[in-house]
Amino acid sequence: MTNCVIHPIPLCQGTRDLSQWTHCLNVGTKSALVVYTWYIEGPEPKILVDCGARASTFRDKGYPSEEIQSVDAGLDKLGLKPADIDIVIITHLHGDHAELGHLYKNAKFIVQKKELEYALHPHPWDAFFYAGGDLDGLNFEVIDGDEKIAPGVSVYLTPGHTPGGQSVAVDTVRGKAVITGFCCVEETFVQTEQMKRRGWEVGAPGLHQDVREAYDSVLKVKRIADIILPLHDSAFLAGEPI
Repeated sequence: MTNCVIHPIPLCQGTRDLSQWTHCLNVGTKSALVVYTWYIEGPEPKILVDCGARASTFRDKGYPSEEIQSVDAGLDKLGLKPADIDIVIITHLHGDHAELGHLYKNAKFIVQKKELEYALHPHPWDAFFYAGGDLDGLNFEVIDGDEKIAPGVSVYLTPGHTPGGQSVAVDTVRGKAVITGFCCVEETFVQTEQMKRRGWEVGAPGLHQDVREAYDSVLKVKRIADIILPLHDSAFLAGEPI
C-alpha cells in the first residue's frame, strides 16, 4: 500500500445555515463554511483535489465571505506553485470547487462524465451554482464511475448533490481518508436522536438534485472511510496534514 499525506489548504470562509448540510434538520442553526483545495503528497504525479474559489465571488453572489489566503500562498507553504500540479481531481463542478482551474496551466482535470455533461448544459435553476465559463479551455480527462487515479488515490462516484460528484479516497498511515464529493460538514455524518426517530443513519446535503442519491452517497462514504474529510468543515482550518 502507498501511504500519502493530505494537506488541506483553506482559501476562504463564511457562514451558512446548518440545514444546508443536513437536509430538513437544524434550520436556523449557523454553521461555518470553508472552501479548500487539498494537496495529496505522495508518489508522482502531483495531485490536487478541487481548484478553489475566491471570497469575492461568493460576495458577488450574495454570500458574505472573507479570504483566508490565495491558492498561490497556500501552495507556497508546501514549496509548490500552481504550474507544478499535474492532476486536479474535481469533486464536482460547482463554482466553489472549479472556479480557479485556469491557474493550473500544466494540469489535466479529472471529472466524471455525468458531471461535465450536466455542467455544460445545466438546468436554469442551478446554472447559478456551476462554474460556467471558468471551465473553458481546461484539459479534462473524463471518467465514468469508480477508478484508481494513482498509487494510493482512487475516486468513487457519489451523486445526488450533483449528477456526477466523485469522492476521493486516499491511503494514509491512519487508514483510508475520503474527501467527500458533495458539500457537507461533520454533522452530515453524525446520527442524532432526531435522525434515529426518522430512521435516518446519516444526513443529506440540503442542496441536491436527488435527495435519495445524496443520502446513499453520504452513507457510502461513511462505510468506505476510516477518516472523513467533509468538503466545507472548519475542522481543517489550521491546515494540519492528514
